Amino acid sequence: MAQSQRRPWPIILTLIGIVLLVVLWCTYWVIASGFVRNTFESERAKLSRQGIALDCKGLNWGGFPFRFERDCIEPTLTLTGDKVAAKNLLLVMQAYMPNRAIALIDGPVTSSSGLTVTHERAMASARFSSERNWQASLEVPKLQAQPFGSAERLLVSARDTGGERLDVALDATTAAVLLEAGILLKLDEASLQANVPRQAVGRDLLKALAASGEKIGIDTIRLKKGELIVTAKGELGLGPTGHVDGRLTTTSNRLDLLLEEFKQDFGLSDKDAQTLATMIGLLQPGKTTDITLDLIAKDGKLYWGPVKLTELPPLTLAPL
Repeated sequence: MAQSQRRPWPIILTLIGIVLLVVLWCTYWVIASGFVRNTFESERAKLSRQGIALDCKGLNWGGFPFRFERDCIEPTLTLTGDKVAAKNLLLVMQAYMPNRAIALIDGPVTSSSGLTVTHERAMASARFSSERNWQASLEVPKLQAQPFGSAERLLVSARDTGGERLDVALDATTAAVLLEAGILLKLDEASLQANVPRQAVGRDLLKALAASGEKIGIDTIRLKKGELIVTAKGELGLGPTGHVDGRLTTTSNRLDLLLEEFKQDFGLSDKDAQTLATMIGLLQPGKTTDITLDLIAKDGKLYWGPVKLTELPPLTLAPL
C-alpha cells in the first residue's frame, strides 16, 4: 500500500518540471522578442540617417514559440537616387540561435530606374560571431534580369575572417550574361572564388577600387559550356577613368571550341582565329588541350594573348 501511494509523485514532479520549462521558455521568448524588435527598429533608424530606408505597406511580428519573425508586405528599400521594391519580405531568426538570421524574398523585384528582376522565392542568410567574424549568402532560383542576364540558380556568398580582405564566392548554373550590347555569353556552369579589399566594400565599390588602385584577387574562375572548360586566376581592378584593368591567366581544355566561342561571342574573324591558333602553336608546340594564355584588360581593350577580342567601355562610377 505504501509503495502504491508513492508512485504518482514522479509523474507529478515531471509535469511540474515541464510546466516550469514552458513558463521559462515563454518568458524568455517574450523578453527576447522585445529585444529583437527594439534592435531592429534601432538599426533601421540608423540606416535611415545614412540615406537607406526600409518601409513596408503592412507588417506583422510573430514566430512564437521557436522563432522571431517580421513579415513585411510590399517592402521598399530606398537608396540615394533609387528605390527597390519587392512583393514580400519575411525576416526570420531562430529563438535558440539568435546569431543567425534568414530573409525570404518574393519577387518580382523592381527598381525606379526601370530594372525588373523575376525569380522564385530567394533566401538570404547571415550568421554573426562578431563584427569581424561573419558569413552571409544569397540563393536565387529561376533568376531573370533582362536584358542583363539570367540563371537557373544563382548562389552568392561572402565571409569575413577578420583580415584586411573579405572572401566572396559565386556559383551559377544555366546562366547568360550580357557582356555588352549584342554580346550575350551563355554558360552551363560558372563559379568564382575571390577576395575583396575591406576598405572598398560598400555601395561605392567600383569608385573605391578606382580611387585606391586596389584590385580584386581572383583565386579561381571556372566556366563550362558543353565540352569546353575554361579556368582562370589573377586580379582585376579599375583605372581612374572606370576602365577595367587587370590580368587573368586562363587555361582551356579545348582550343578549337574556345576559338568558336570567340567567333560567336566576340566577333573574332576567321583570319584572327587562324593567326591566334598559329601563334599558340609556336608558343605551345603540339598542344590543342590545356592551353594557357593571359586575358588582359588594359586601356579600354580586352586581349587574349596577342589578339584583341573587344573594346571595353568604362563603367559608371558613383561619387564617393
